[in-house]
Amino acid sequence: MNKTLRQFVAVVVALTMTFTGALPALAQQQTNACTPGGIAFGFFNGVQTTDAQATVALLTLRAQYGTEHPTTHERIRYEKFYNYTNGFEDFVETFEQRLQEQNGILQGRFELFMEVMSGSGSWWDSIVNAVTGTAALLDSLWDTLRATMIQRLTSLFGNPPTAVNYAEHRLRIDNYVLEGKKMVFLAHSQGNLFVNPAADYARGKSSAAAVKVVHVAPASPTLRGGHVLADLDLVINGLRAVGSVPPVTHSIPGYLLRPAGLNGQKDPLGHGLLEIYLNPALNVSSAVRGLVQAALNDVQAPPAQATSGFFTATVTWDGSGDVDTHVYEPGGAHVWYQQLTGQAGYLDHDNTVGFGPEHYYASCETSKLQVGTYAVKLANYNAADGRTATVQIASSKDGVLATRSAVMGGATRNTPTFQMFNVIVSKDPDTGEYKVDVQ
Repeated sequence: MNKTLRQFVAVVVALTMTFTGALPALAQQQTNACTPGGIAFGFFNGVQTTDAQATVALLTLRAQYGTEHPTTHERIRYEKFYNYTNGFEDFVETFEQRLQEQNGILQGRFELFMEVMSGSGSWWDSIVNAVTGTAALLDSLWDTLRATMIQRLTSLFGNPPTAVNYAEHRLRIDNYVLEGKKMVFLAHSQGNLFVNPAADYARGKSSAAAVKVVHVAPASPTLRGGHVLADLDLVINGLRAVGSVPPVTHSIPGYLLRPAGLNGQKDPLGHGLLEIYLNPALNVSSAVRGLVQAALNDVQAPPAQATSGFFTATVTWDGSGDVDTHVYEPGGAHVWYQQLTGQAGYLDHDNTVGFGPEHYYASCETSKLQVGTYAVKLANYNAADGRTATVQIASSKDGVLATRSAVMGGATRNTPTFQMFNVIVSKDPDTGEYKVDVQ
């Protein structure tokens, strides 16, 4: 990671810590080791969004819509469906280069990055008054950011997102379907290019009633649910030159009259999730809230085929053949298709034909859950030579912890030859809270 990018990451992390510190406490009292959840609320992030910023957005959604359905009292679990094509690095480097062009006056002033991203501020106002030409520099940087975002979005039209993203998203959906979770997906900007195939996959595995989608500032021409789009969203407007986008639904004030968003920032591009679409001072936020509440009310649960646990290991593979899941529990139990019940968990969904999924879960009951290392391994039982098998570990509290794939070799029957994860369960001696990590 170069110096510029390290500086940028430090700024975003500091902003994240500041913003999340202002959110209300979200911890829930637990009667066992698990955090329950009947509704899975998935957030698909937009263009130019770092993982830290996606986390802030997810926490904001959770603060706005709560962790319990007001009528059914079902628990709502929030998870990121993060996509990695954020492209921020290019703009960060461009920003530094443009600062250096000002006769060295602004060289090294990287703390100004967030002021540019939020539509100027006290530092920029002082600089504009003191240094001729910096007002034009700010306009130019906004144009550069807008062009970068549009380029990133249009490049995805002809080159779909990475297979890694799709595999992670689909495996999480497999787990939701197995466990009978209702699914509500909210996508912003570029996230709509990911949510459409995710929703189609989920509906193919369950039903249309089990999956509801809310599109916010959609970059995609097709939709799987209701949408909200502001008239002065300059990023989505820029896409009209290269293809169709959904129609505008709401008007927002011009930049000078635009109120600051939930993060205290203004977005000159009219595209930001926190600055525009979740901003309670703008009417678009009411529209988003209405679509989310309707989705939460209307979504229906698919029939459960497996059980939620303190942590789960979900396995799929990309074709026919029989891949077997083997879990070695801390107490010595070996859980596999010949011994579905362990001392601490269960293999409650085994697939022998192809594709999976297979599903192991560790018990939520503290009397059964064991502290220590759970080794998750795979075997090509038969006819899965060359298949790519993928394992995803998720916890009831934190969602997806890790996803890993391996290409199967020759059949080894009942002998696992692929060590995929060590899942480590620990217990805090002071609070009694259980924690799960992966290696």
